[in-house]
Amino acid sequence: MDNNGATVVVTEERKRRRGLVWVGLGAVALLAGGSTFALWSANDSFAGGDITAGDLNLVSTNDTTFWDVSSDRTDATETIPGTDGSQLGHTIVNDTWRAVPGDKVAAAFSADVTLEGDNLVGKLSIAGFNDIIEGNASLDWTYEVYSEEGLLVTETAMPADGTLLYLSAPAAGQEAGLEDGIDKPQEGAAAAATAVYNMAAVTEDVTVVVYGTFDVTAGDAGQATTNADGTYSDQTTAETGTRQDALTVETLAGMQLQLDQVRDTGAIFG
Repeated sequence: MDNNGATVVVTEERKRRRGLVWVGLGAVALLAGGSTFALWSANDSFAGGDITAGDLNLVSTNDTTFWDVSSDRTDATETIPGTDGSQLGHTIVNDTWRAVPGDKVAAAFSADVTLEGDNLVGKLSIAGFNDIIEGNASLDWTYEVYSEEGLLVTETAMPADGTLLYLSAPAAGQEAGLEDGIDKPQEGAAAAATAVYNMAAVTEDVTVVVYGTFDVTAGDAGQATTNADGTYSDQTTAETGTRQDALTVETLAGMQLQLDQVRDTGAIFG
């Protein structure tokens, strides 16, 4: 009988242990199933506002006109539109006019330039200028830029990349932006590559004048070699004479005035 009683006790203890294990598993399952309470949270509403984009634009106002501005022409009495009249000329039809050494031709075109933005600087350039000028090696290229304020860039050599000047959006109407450039017109050739000019208004009419000067010494190279009969040996053709770059054609069609935003030029961007 004692042995049977011992057996009963052992069995009960085992049941108790199993019960405890079941209770433990039940607690784990409860925690794993997620809680039904929430942590603190709060919010409130604040007034919004508009963020309005600025503007950069360039629109042609006058198509290209061509002018003979050779300094020794007495009939050069007309003012090129959009300029201050410091370089007078007479209008020509470019596909019938024939340039000779010593001549100077001007191509003038105008566009409305729009810059509106607190941190807006634009680079004005003639896109692909070096790809345009391939016909006559004796032509030297220069340019001037005018705005409604007057002469901005005095006549200076055309850079290889066609960059003309930099313009800054006016501070008027800005919230915290600063005018990035200089107000003084006629800053000149030396500053044209880096100076930034303040626009007086959001939109201004800008005139670009591109000059091509036919080298007056274009015939000199042909005189380097003389034939036995005393005539000169031409450097570019089989005929005799000094006809360097005669009959060449310089095509200026398709010139594209371009305005690009930059963030690496001027006082603001350092």
